[in-house]
Amino acid sequence: MKLILKILIGLGVVAVAASEITSATFFSGPLNRATSCTLTGNSIDELDAIKSSCNDITIENLAVPAGKTLDLTGLSDVSITFKGNISFGYAEWKGPLVLISGTNINITGERGHVFDGQGARWWDNLGSNGGVRKPRFFKIRYLHNAVVNHINFLNSPRHCFAIHNCTNITVNNVVMNTKDGDTRGGHNTDAINVKGSENVFISDTVVQNQDDCIAVRSGKNIHFSRASCSGGHGISIGSVGNRTNNLVENVYFTHCTVANSENGIRIKTVVNATGLVSGVTYDNITLSKIRDYGIVVRGDYRNMPGPTGTPSNGIPIRNVRITNVHGTVQPRGTNIYILLGEGVAQNWHWSNVSITGGRRNRTCQQLPPNTDVFCA
Repeated sequence: MKLILKILIGLGVVAVAASEITSATFFSGPLNRATSCTLTGNSIDELDAIKSSCNDITIENLAVPAGKTLDLTGLSDVSITFKGNISFGYAEWKGPLVLISGTNINITGERGHVFDGQGARWWDNLGSNGGVRKPRFFKIRYLHNAVVNHINFLNSPRHCFAIHNCTNITVNNVVMNTKDGDTRGGHNTDAINVKGSENVFISDTVVQNQDDCIAVRSGKNIHFSRASCSGGHGISIGSVGNRTNNLVENVYFTHCTVANSENGIRIKTVVNATGLVSGVTYDNITLSKIRDYGIVVRGDYRNMPGPTGTPSNGIPIRNVRITNVHGTVQPRGTNIYILLGEGVAQNWHWSNVSITGGRRNRTCQQLPPNTDVFCA
């Protein structure tokens, strides 16, 4: 059944076509830019009309067609609320499945909602390194002055939540549950990826995945606090290098737990690349049952086929502060490992660091001068 809905905007009339009656519901209210709208069903055909006419947008029980992005870009002074189950058709493509941009945006998930990525449809133990092409899940890009609250993600196909080229972003109470990937082939399921962004505040995050809990690749004044990370690669800076922006400055990780993960704390820079990492703080971090490295800082990163074992010195790592870090590494792992090029490490301060349990000792290379950093 076809339905034509007319919305009066000022003195004009805009016609909006809906393929199904349930695809879009326009609630009563002022017939102007303040209209409240809901998008639901299995079509996104009405999305452009909703974006142009509403500043209170609800996405509820929506099935996004395969190969399509839920495109919430170019918005200004808008509230977006997610309700119920948001799902996506299967297609082998790069995504993202959801994209949001604009200025002065409030994004909220109501109790009981979920972004259901159904990642197992793509998982093949290869992630972005081969196999089927897997979409990124949820990206905010060129988003400025925004708040993201209470968003729940389930089973991301690969990278889950990207924050790229954004400023003044607050993210609270986000859950990223990709635990099923542990046994079903999940790979490169990074929870949060920050790139080229400034003034980002992320708190009270719960992550279960198979890659970084958070990876800051570039950006300035990034805060990540009160997170619970499980099953992945730890709390990471990097990899830094070989991108347009290779500057990481003033990043703060505080009051976090990392459990059952490959690493606890990690800083990695790309071998033979250039850039800068400066002003990184890890404070009040608790580690448990870490498999490989409690703390690792290395300058020989290479994605495939793996680290070279020979670090370069094109990316200085300055002003690293690691305080009040405690926890355990599994016996086959290493408590602390540093592998850097000459002169890379400068002005580090570590205090009250106690990591035990790892029995695989490695020789650290190029520790910063006049520092209390130790390896074990």
